[in-house]
Amino acid sequence: MTHSDIDPPEDLPEGLSAVLEECDDSQLRDVINHAQQLLRDHPPLTEAIEARHGEEIVRTEDHGAYTIVVVERPNEADEARGPFAYRVRWEPDIDDGEGRYKWHYLGRVIGSPSADRDD
Repeated sequence: MTHSDIDPPEDLPEGLSAVLEECDDSQLRDVINHAQQLLRDHPPLTEAIEARHGEEIVRTEDHGAYTIVVVERPNEADEARGPFAYRVRWEPDIDDGEGRYKWHYLGRVIGSPSADRDD
């Protein structure tokens, strides 16, 4: 096979692109089939995310590699109540094989029905 001029994704494991470039069409179809089976076997990130202490999840939006999570803090008042948006990603820990969800604060959600509530 000849080497492709297609740039592989940046987060592809090292060496995988070279292995795939050496595959024939039948092998590539098998790889695609296997990858699709693996994807179906992994639960979506949105199903595994749990609310943190003092927060309630209002909604989630699955974006593949990350999930947008909108939360409210029902025990807080006014601006501190929310809603607030976060980008959540799973980050594996290489040392012990465990991992954790990394929450990255995006900001207050403006224009949300719950943001305009007068409780």
